[in-house]
Amino acid sequence: MEAVIDANVFIYATVEDSEHHESALELIHSLDRWLVPIIVIYETVWNFRKLGFSTDEARELAEQIILDPRATLVDDRKYLLEGFELLKSLSLRHYNDSVILAIAKKAGTLATYDKKLRNRAKKLGIKLLPEVV
Repeated sequence: MEAVIDANVFIYATVEDSEHHESALELIHSLDRWLVPIIVIYETVWNFRKLGFSTDEARELAEQIILDPRATLVDDRKYLLEGFELLKSLSLRHYNDSVILAIAKKAGTLATYDKKLRNRAKKLGIKLLPEVV
């Protein structure tokens, strides 16, 4: 099974005292292939910074994601304009998620714990992982 992975999945899997830590670990280990939009790497690193990770720690964790044999980095450039179409009446604050949605729309499955993103994906008929949050 493959899925587009949102940044929060990697963050929850990394931060041991997070509310979805075990679930996120199980989720990423259950997938044969991770579709990782480039914007997700940026978001993950930005969140590592907010969480107080050092540059070396953030690099090591990003490297683990990028070099994992299950990871396929998705060049999100071809989805940038579709992201605007999916944005509709939402503010630009949701643009990154709209690009991720555009990729997930093509892939068919999205792994995320973001409730707003899950609701938007559901309306587009995208399969969600985990099935229940």
